[in-house]
Formats: sequence, structure tokens, C-alpha cells
Amino acid sequence: MTWNQRKTSKLISAREAVKKIPPGGRIVVGGGAGTPMALMRALCEESSAFRDNELIHIMLLGDLDITKDAYQDNFRDNSLFIGSNLRQSVQKGLADYTPIFLSEIPRLFASTSFPLSAALVSVSPPDKNGMCSLGVSVDINRAAIEHAQIVIAQVNRNMPQTFGQSLVPYSAFDYVVESDEPLPIVESLASEGVTEKIGQHISKLIPDGAVLQLGIGGIPDAVLRNLREANDLGIHTETFSDGVVELMKRGNITNSTKKVLKGRTLSALTFGTNELYEFIHQNPLFEFYPTDFVNDPFIISQNEKMISINSALQVDLTGQVCADSIGSKFFSGIGGQVDFVRGASRSKGGKSIIAFPSTAKNGTVSRIVGQLSPGAGVVTSRGDVHYIVTEYGVAYLHGKTIRQRAIELIHISHPKFRDELLEFVKDNHYVHFDQKSFKQLKSYPESYERKVKFKDKEFIFRPLKMTDERRLQDFFYSLSKETLYHRFFKIPESLPHEAAQRLVNVDYDRNMAMVILEPGQFEDKIVAVARYSGSPTDPYVDYTSVVKEDYQQMGMGSYLTQMIFQYAREKGIPEIRSKAYANNEMAKKMFENMRDQSIKFQSRIDEEYIYFKFVLQSDFPT
Repeated sequence: MTWNQRKTSKLISAREAVKKIPPGGRIVVGGGAGTPMALMRALCEESSAFRDNELIHIMLLGDLDITKDAYQDNFRDNSLFIGSNLRQSVQKGLADYTPIFLSEIPRLFASTSFPLSAALVSVSPPDKNGMCSLGVSVDINRAAIEHAQIVIAQVNRNMPQTFGQSLVPYSAFDYVVESDEPLPIVESLASEGVTEKIGQHISKLIPDGAVLQLGIGGIPDAVLRNLREANDLGIHTETFSDGVVELMKRGNITNSTKKVLKGRTLSALTFGTNELYEFIHQNPLFEFYPTDFVNDPFIISQNEKMISINSALQVDLTGQVCADSIGSKFFSGIGGQVDFVRGASRSKGGKSIIAFPSTAKNGTVSRIVGQLSPGAGVVTSRGDVHYIVTEYGVAYLHGKTIRQRAIELIHISHPKFRDELLEFVKDNHYVHFDQKSFKQLKSYPESYERKVKFKDKEFIFRPLKMTDERRLQDFFYSLSKETLYHRFFKIPESLPHEAAQRLVNVDYDRNMAMVILEPGQFEDKIVAVARYSGSPTDPYVDYTSVVKEDYQQMGMGSYLTQMIFQYAREKGIPEIRSKAYANNEMAKKMFENMRDQSIKFQSRIDEEYIYFKFVLQSDFPT
């Protein structure tokens, strides 16, 4: 039999093809942009030929409702990830939901206890070698083809031909239906204030050379928009959208640092616009693989600087992440969140990030809660969670106590819910009974956050936060007796909670502190602090600073002084005073340098101390 004869022998109409499927069995349907719509319509048209068939899929696109009453005796839908078009059906009990990691679905299909009667997939036309491509949706489809008793392919000339493990021989199909239909279009969401702010926060956590797992939606799009100055990024993700294409064209994404498929963008599926579908067509820079490869935490972890970015519906104050339900109402699915959280956490220099807006229902409900809603399920455990991000900032939870986690999370919650959350953690003894209110966070000067270099090494400069209490204590206990003596004019023995909390509880006005932190794998540590403080009735504030011994002579003290003086001028503070021991040459030199900053400078000295007075000028350089 010639190739054309073999090809023609498999061709059949969609309605004839689906009638080959026996009643009562499991039918895997390709999802996403690879949903075989002609075959789905045929299932509905020939529904009378079916009895109790289970339809299994990740997420179907399209407007067909296989769960309506007319099909209840024929089909039972089972979503492995719930899409918006089937959400109400699942919540009403008209369809099922199976929570499962994407990495484990192919193994489920291979199990003899989970036999598959049929697989319905969408593919490109065969090439000259008789190979078809699964195109935009390899994910679980390849495993379905390998293990289903009957495989029916919808050949669609609009399906891109992609590389990786997307190629399937035409001979693998029992029946073929030719139907050319445009792929579903998923437009990028317009920029919006909250998601844009979240994207900015996340982008600061992503170093050059990082490998990203993101997804589709407002937050991933916002992250990508904020990475237009990044270099040598890579992509290892279960799905992506047009934002990745833009950064590849701009040269931000090169995949040059990846350990897994270096030089190529790796994914299991994709959604997007026609521009995306055209860009990936026959493009060797993209490779698509099944989810048991793409989502394998061990494989993910082989990439260095692996950054996973996922979302959540609720997070409680201990760090438990609910991502698939709103209370007892199932909303989406586990997907690949845990796969990538664990893979990124094991990666050298990796970070796992959970990001979401701080509120829901038009700002009436906090997503950060004291306790998860009744019936809500934990997708990412409190032991797995690392970074939590909202529009109000970043909370790092890994290795933190429950008390520290609660304070970090309240810090990034919506301001109108902070007092309520603080009362909850006090009532449940998560925090000290004297924990201060978070009201001053409304004025946190985020514009003063930045990365700075000293002696060619990168550090973080920012205002002090209430969440820095433990960091400040660690800094205090790391200082030598000599340094403590020069800072406090005595040698204090301890910095207890009460004192540390008072020091971090700045109001960002008359009481201000700024810090320089050294980035660490799990925790940034304070290496220098500067602060001023004063009463509202005084015309001046008092200034102090201290730099850890190993970091002196690097310019940190001068930088902190310059920045905090600039901030004081912006706040309308007319005068700053300070003192040091008369033999403290380092302090003298640092303050003498301020003569170059258009500041009126006076000093006087006695037998023990030297006193400084700085009158801030309106033309202080910015």
C-alpha cells in the first residue's frame, strides 16, 4: 500500500470517527489551544451512541458545554485542571475534578488500573516523513496517544509544527479527521495598576541569567513587561504566552544559561495570539515535551537560578497556600505549582514565588487570612513556601518562625485588613502581645529601594521595615565591642525584643532608618544601619550610623549618610545633629565628606566628643 493509500485509508468524518469509541470508557481529550473542536462537536452530535463515558482533560477551550442536562447519561466530565467554562459545572456537581500534579498525569495514563478507551487530539498535517506535530499542546497528549486503545486525530493545517517530543507518526492514529479551524486566541491582558506593581516586585527578585517558569495571565504578563532590561534569561515552563515571544525578539531571553535544553525555550503547551503561533511554527528555538519531563522537579532543579512564579487564591498567616478552591468551591487546579515550587527550591540560586493581589471581590476580602476558609485545600504547604508577593511588597518565609511569617505577611496585606490580622495573630499567640500596629506602613518610601555596589559587590539598600526585627538583632550581636562602644558610647549587653521592636518601628518621617543588606541564599543580612530620630517639637533630629567591621572602608557609611540626609531634606527637616568620640577618625572623615553636598556644616570638640551640626539646604543634590 502506498503512502497516499495508507493516508487515505484512515480518513473518516468526525461523526463516524467518534462512533468507533465504545460506551462506558475513558476518553482523553486534548485541551488548551489544542482542543480538537471538530471532534468535540461530533461527540455532542452523536451523544446517543455513548453511555457513561468519562471525558478527561486538562482544560478545554471553546464554548461547547458537554455537561448540560442533555448529555448527563452520556458523558461525565473530569477536569484535571478546571477552566472557566466548566467551573460552574464542577461547583454544581455536574462535572468532576481530579486534583493531581501535572508531572504525574502521564504515569496515571500508563497505569493498568486507569485504562483509556480513546484519545482525541489535534495535530498538524503530516510532513514528507509522515510525522505530525502536536504543536501547541504536547503536555498529556503524548501519553494519551501511547496508552489509549483508539487514537483519533483532528488534522488541522492551522496547527504549528513544533519540535521536541511533539512529533507523532501518522501511523499512530487509528482514525483521522481533516478539519481546519483557527486556534483559540488568548490575548495578553492590558496593564493594570495592581498586577503591574506585583510584576515590578517580582522582577526585582529575578537576576540576570535566571530561568523562568511563569504562565498565562495578568501577573506573568506584568513580570515580563518589567524584564525588558534583563539579560540572558531562560524559559523552562509548562506554558507561556506572547510576552515570552517579545522578550526573545528583544534579546532578553537567550536560554544561554540553561542546563536543560540550553539555547531553547522549553514548554509543555502554549496559548496566545496568531503572532505567537506563527513565531513557534517550525522554530527550533522552541521545544515542547510531555509534563512528566517538563514538570519533573528533579529535572527542573538542574537549572541554576530557577525562578518559579505561581498564583494563589488564599494564603494563611502561617504560609499555607490555597490555589485550587475558594473555600469548598473548586476553582482551578493544582496544575504544576508544586512541581515547580519544589524544583525551583532545589535549584542552585533558585527561588519559588507565589504572587497574587492582596484582595478579592473589589477589595472587600483579604486574600491573606488568619485561617483558610472552611473547605479550602492546601496546594503548597507552609514547609514548601518561600516568597509571597502582593502589590504591597515581598514576604520571604522560608526558614522563618510562625511569628516572623505572620509579621511578614501582614506587612504585605492590604492596609485596611492589617489591624484585623494583627488581632488574630495576637489572639492565637503567634506574635508577642505587645506587637506594634502596622499603620505606619502606609507611608513606606519604596522609591528608596535599590541595588547598590560597593567594591564591585552588589548589596541592597532600602528603608528599615518592621519585619527586620530579627535581622537587626542578628546585626547587633555580630558587632564587636569596639564598634558597639563607638555607636552607643557604652557596650550594651543585649538587644531584647522590646528594644528591637522599638528600633524597627520607624514612622518614615521624624524617625527614619535605612539599611544596607548583603544578599544571601535564604536570607539577606544587615551589614550597615543609619538612622535619625527626633521629637515633633524639636527643630532638629539626631543622626547615628554603624557599619559592621568587615564592611568598613567600602563607602557604606558615606552612602547611608548621603541618602538619609537627602531623605530628611525631602521631609522638610532643617537640621541634623550627631556626635562621636573625639578620636573617631572614621566618623570625622565621613562627616567632612558631607561638605561637598551643599550642606552648612559646623563642628565643635571637647575633651571627649566631637559634635556635628548640619543645616540642610534646598539645593541638596538628588
